Amino acid sequence: MIGAPLKPLEENGKRRDSTSSIDASTCTVQETMASGDNFLAGLSRVEQPARQLTIVTMSHAEHMGLIFPNWVRLCYRRGPMEYTPYDMNMPPKLVPRPPLHYKFDPPLTERGHIVAETYGRGLISHGVRPYEIFCSPDMKSVQTAAGVVKGLGLSFTSINIEPALMSYRQMLPARYHEMLLSPKTFFGLGYPINTQYIPLRGGIVPSENIESYNFRIQSFFNERIAKIEQKYVIVISDNVMVDISQNIRIDTVDDILKSTRKHTCQRNFISLQKGEAHLLQDPVMPLTKSLYCVKPFYWSEVPLKLSVPNHPELNQN
Repeated sequence: MIGAPLKPLEENGKRRDSTSSIDASTCTVQETMASGDNFLAGLSRVEQPARQLTIVTMSHAEHMGLIFPNWVRLCYRRGPMEYTPYDMNMPPKLVPRPPLHYKFDPPLTERGHIVAETYGRGLISHGVRPYEIFCSPDMKSVQTAAGVVKGLGLSFTSINIEPALMSYRQMLPARYHEMLLSPKTFFGLGYPINTQYIPLRGGIVPSENIESYNFRIQSFFNERIAKIEQKYVIVISDNVMVDISQNIRIDTVDDILKSTRKHTCQRNFISLQKGEAHLLQDPVMPLTKSLYCVKPFYWSEVPLKLSVPNHPELNQN
């Protein structure tokens, strides 16, 4: 069943997040940023095929580090290669990796997998049929993309792992690139990865400032997403990327932290065609969370017994 056509966001008396520049030539990212244009304005001025493209930007689903802040230490208490879950929201099995890698590159929770697949079903019900999903190389983003593909139920949809979509580099450890699984490893685990995909920049940047981070995200959308000839594409990373795609300015670390504290699976719909880019109303129905709702962002202020109610060592008398 195909839903109603996607609708532009109402202006509500505010300035529209769109720019019209018919017959415009290619605009480089450097020129866009130098002129002070916002994300959508820069995207609209890129030379592109004659078609209307719907871009769905989405943040990853719920991951282990968000719900179980001490999970690595507790799940590997029997040894560095002996993963033992203590909650049914934890994956029953994990790929053997050093625990430190999982600390900075956590997997989705069981609920996260379910929600990602559910949103895939929501997208296909509104006619979103992408040939490609681009995602950040971290495990939670790749698993979210795989869940969406499963929910879409389309045999032709593949996942392109793109390092340019990685989170702000200065928020990650120095050797982060060594902790990530390769596209071939994900493919070997059964994920629908396009192993022939060539990343935009070829690797992960060693360091950057916030201006460079904004430049990286804008460059990826201008050089890869705007050139796609299909009608739909999905891009999955973190909440910061989704905020940038909504023309929300990210100028400081506080802006980044504010974005990361938003709910998981944030979505943004963008209509892009020659000379115009604007936001669309999200057609997917909301997904109500369970009544038992935890606040996962201030664990340092929560007693251990409350933050980890199923801690195996706290249940001993």
